[in-house]
This record gives sequence, C-alpha cells and structure tokens, in this order.
Amino acid sequence: MTAIALTNPHRRRVNRTDLRDQQSRFLREASGNTIVEVSGKAGEAERCIVDKEYLDELLTKLKSMMETLEIIKDQQLFSQIMTASKTIDEDIRLGRLHSFEEAFGEE
Repeated sequence: MTAIALTNPHRRRVNRTDLRDQQSRFLREASGNTIVEVSGKAGEAERCIVDKEYLDELLTKLKSMMETLEIIKDQQLFSQIMTASKTIDEDIRLGRLHSFEEAFGEE
C-alpha cells in the first residue's frame, strides 16, 4: 500500500445503533484503508474498526520510520553512512563490496 493510502484512510462514520443493526456490513466495509469510526456517547471516546493487514502495515512503516530517525539522530553513525554513500557506486563497480552471504557465510 502506498504511503498516501496508509496516511490518508477513507473514513466511514457510524453510530452504535447502526453498527449493532448492520454489524456484518460495517465489518466488511472496514477493509483495506477504509476505517469505520464508531461514534461514542457524549464525552466518550470513539472507537475504530480497521483491517488487520492495514494496521500491520501501518505499524511496520511506523517502526521503520522510528528506526530511521534513531539513525539520523546518531550524528556519528549518520556521518559514516553519508561518507560511505559517496563511494558506494564505485566500490560496487570495482568489486570492493561483498554480498551478505560472502560476508557471513550464509546461503
């Protein structure tokens, strides 16, 4: 799923009575990046019904983003990565880099 689809879900609002009366319909509608928002009583938080695959992908992307931010936050590590990135094309062309299997003996 694209980043835009993940971060801009379709929202379908429903009240509790309609959800009770047409539960199967709304559970089917909560598919892909469509979120069914169930309105609560006054002063009560809303609930959402989401597709498990959508939620899993959203959490995976969030974890990846957090890991990227941790790397960027480590100035020394980020500087080393940026320095290595300047020569990586030439290193590949000249055969200076090794595959994961070559480096760790795993096939």
